[in-house]
Amino acid sequence: MMATRVHLAHLSINRKHRSMAGAVTVRLGVAPNRACRRKLTSRDAGRIHTERVVACAYAVCVGAVALGEVSRRTTPIPSMPSTRWAPAPSPRTRGGAPPRAVAAVEALDAILGDGPTRDAGAALGAAVGAYLWVKLFDLLASKKILERKLSRKVIHTTSGPFFALTWPLFSASPTACYFAACVPALQAVRLFCIGSGLITNENAVRAVSREGDKSELLKGPFIYTLVLVITTALYWRGSPEGIAALALMCGGDGMADIVGRRLGKGNALPFNEDKSFAGSAAFFAVGFGMSLGFVALFHSLGYMDVDAGSAAGRLAVVAAACTVAEALPVTGVLDDNISVPALALVLGSVLFH
Repeated sequence: MMATRVHLAHLSINRKHRSMAGAVTVRLGVAPNRACRRKLTSRDAGRIHTERVVACAYAVCVGAVALGEVSRRTTPIPSMPSTRWAPAPSPRTRGGAPPRAVAAVEALDAILGDGPTRDAGAALGAAVGAYLWVKLFDLLASKKILERKLSRKVIHTTSGPFFALTWPLFSASPTACYFAACVPALQAVRLFCIGSGLITNENAVRAVSREGDKSELLKGPFIYTLVLVITTALYWRGSPEGIAALALMCGGDGMADIVGRRLGKGNALPFNEDKSFAGSAAFFAVGFGMSLGFVALFHSLGYMDVDAGSAAGRLAVVAAACTVAEALPVTGVLDDNISVPALALVLGSVLFH
């Protein structure tokens, strides 16, 4: 009799604990606090939301491209100071010949020739260079020369600009931009295969992910490569808005994290405690500077009519808008690799056309 009572009491306690655990679970599901949200960025949460993130990335990127293309094809606004530059009907924004005879480009044409063979070789060289660039920082991280988080952010900051520096190696063929776009496209396929488990590559997971979870490759890194595909295939080396999108996503966003982690203590933004004035200042300075530098480069090579001086004001407006967008407390809702380049493409299309 005594044993029966003890057993019933034990069952009652177990049921009570289970009901309490269920109540806690419901509360966490309805209104998780900040600490709980960070815990939910684990392996299980990543698997649950991976499909949604990828779908949102595709939708936003396609929408940004559609808006940009509509703006590119419409009549320029008469009041805008950039009416002298109309790249949509010109072949230079689609990979065509430079509008001006430039000695450096003519020398490259004489050495490398012109046509699909040159473009295939340039794409292969760019792909090998990108792979070695990532492996370099992976090696530095494995040797404890660079900490893992810093190595990952340096890769984020430099990979896109390093790739853009190879664009002059491609020919004047209208299909050159598509050969170039194959480089990030192949990387996107590789990340998707690793992140989905089709391929096992622990080194790539350690080099690119935050927490060592392969599903993270399907989020920020995968979206990053998609943006590179879009800016290369649809905007190319004659488009200031495409250059701005690439520079702000890579240089601005990457440097904001690096500087914010080291100098952001004590100067948090009033509307977002996770971001700092130091990080936002680095975002604007590096993103704007990199945009201006690439515009100057491609103008000097003859691919872009607008020069750095006339583009500086509009690039500063784009950089400022993207700085604000990156600082907003929407990290858990919209990835910076989507919001920053999408805003740069849409706003840049309006300002430069």
